[in-house]
Amino acid sequence: MLLLRITTIEIDDSEKLKSSAMTNLTKRLLFVLWAVPLGWWVINSSFSVLPESMATIYPGQIAVIILIFISNFEYTRMLKIFYPRNAFWLSYLWLGIQFYGFFDNNLALPSNMSFFILFFLIALEAFIWGRRNQRKRWVRASLFFSGTAFLYVAAISLLNFYSEPFQLLFRSYSHPMLSQVGIVLVIGTVFVCDSAAYFIGSAWGKTHFSSISPKKTVEGSIGGLVASILVCSIGWFFLASPGYTRWLGIVLGLLIGVFAQIGDLLVSLMKRYFRVKDSSGLIPGHGGILDRFDSVFFSAPIISLFTWVISKIIVN
Repeated sequence: MLLLRITTIEIDDSEKLKSSAMTNLTKRLLFVLWAVPLGWWVINSSFSVLPESMATIYPGQIAVIILIFISNFEYTRMLKIFYPRNAFWLSYLWLGIQFYGFFDNNLALPSNMSFFILFFLIALEAFIWGRRNQRKRWVRASLFFSGTAFLYVAAISLLNFYSEPFQLLFRSYSHPMLSQVGIVLVIGTVFVCDSAAYFIGSAWGKTHFSSISPKKTVEGSIGGLVASILVCSIGWFFLASPGYTRWLGIVLGLLIGVFAQIGDLLVSLMKRYFRVKDSSGLIPGHGGILDRFDSVFFSAPIISLFTWVISKIIVN
């Protein structure tokens, strides 16, 4: 009787897990149905949200800034778990100044000065608001600095996709909804990598990839990497500007496939450190912005580096 009861409980738990997984998958698919068309429109919209006399800011760039501010909110909220008495709002002030300077070159500070100001603000925050736990001030400041700096680097990399040298890599099309096929390709490759790793890992994954995230498998990781290379190389073949060799698409796909998964693992490590399942519950079935866009944020700088190397070393 005891064995039968244990078996029944195990079956019930298994059924609950399957039901929860199906519910989560349904939420993910419903999100994709409206998010993909909206994302396509936002990325490809070529009008400026401000008068040309002020600054040229595209809807896609506004979306980047919004996503970064929400991600910063999610990150500082996790920081508050350990440090409830704080002035983490200083990160919004610093990020806002950096974004303003990005669109107004007259007020843009050199990067060394910008990061010095960030370091000073964070040191001030740890000194004043971290007095009650002096031994953890350095940990507090390090976590605050690294999170803010990472989001800034990701944001600037994404914002620069709308300018040279990234724009020179891809063909230009007259159709208004095809004006940014290069951005669609690289971001789409990141999401394909994530999805392929998830579905292949769920279906055939048996070998655990990392203790950071027990659900991630070697099979899923390889599947995501292969999918990234295939999608990016095929897209590169049709969308890259004339003169760029085909193998560059393979290299770009390889870089995205590797760094997208590293970004996913790093955010998983961060969540384990703060002992939370998701950064927030903003996106049904996905968690928060950090959960959904972690791979995009971590891939963007390596894509920018790839673009810079191509523009400097390889002659078009």
